[in-house]
Amino acid sequence: MRTSLRIASAVAVSAVLVGGLTACGGSKAGTGSDAKGGSSAAASAGASASAGASGGPGSAAGGSVKDLAPKEALLAAAAVMDKAGSAKITAKGATADDGGTGVIVWKTPGAFEMTTKSEGKDYKVLLIGDIMYVGAPEQLAVLAGGKQWMKIDLKAANKAAGSEDTGSVATMSQMMNPAIQLVAAAPTATKVGNEKIDGTDTVHYRSVVPAEAMVAGMNLTADVKAKVLEQLKKSGGSTTVELWINAKGELVQLSGNQLGLGDGGGTGTAKYSELGTVAAPKAPAADQVFDLAEVLAKAGQ
Repeated sequence: MRTSLRIASAVAVSAVLVGGLTACGGSKAGTGSDAKGGSSAAASAGASASAGASGGPGSAAGGSVKDLAPKEALLAAAAVMDKAGSAKITAKGATADDGGTGVIVWKTPGAFEMTTKSEGKDYKVLLIGDIMYVGAPEQLAVLAGGKQWMKIDLKAANKAAGSEDTGSVATMSQMMNPAIQLVAAAPTATKVGNEKIDGTDTVHYRSVVPAEAMVAGMNLTADVKAKVLEQLKKSGGSTTVELWINAKGELVQLSGNQLGLGDGGGTGTAKYSELGTVAAPKAPAADQVFDLAEVLAKAGQ
């Protein structure tokens, strides 16, 4: 049973790390339930840049983003991504067990579904609003009477993994929002050059993003922002983010340091595809869900 508990905790933490790589890193950057959700700041900033730089709303989708200055290009892309609201995602982290493939929805209500790995085995991680579900390892499923999904308290999981949690899954969803990421990276963005990603022509940008810029774009109370900022600064305070944007203003790939992964952190990469066309994942049936803490308590663990 100790092995099963370790796997459960590892999968939950892995999911946090996957979210962190799409938000300038930070497995420690969750916040409380007072997060308001949404990405209005990203939408308004991106829409203004798109309209002001190229003559009107929607021009980012007309193929002119590559001709914009880096800051305006990223803000225009933020408007495109905010409007899309969802995508398929392929993520890779610092190790073979960090990352996976799945679906992400960053428009309200947010959702996230990914097949990831722990100890070489595939596991499903599902985030619906404030609730995380993890596909149960075989031993736990047996103890749970055959139920296939477990709910995990992320604070307890982070504590078991030896890390500090500053809040809930709700703000982790904001951390996974690519529109917020683009707005945060825009002021310090520079153009690296034209590159192909999986056969698609893109413009590669680089930005050193201060923690303050990331937190500023989130819909959080002042108190929660201060706590998140304090935690991010403990992990380094800033990160270098690489972004690849196609001619339509779509974010094709993002790569950056994963703050909070110990000394030196690690690098994570996320690729986005099928923007705005994926179906939002749904919560599993209630009769297939069990509470991890309750099952362990009944088993005397």
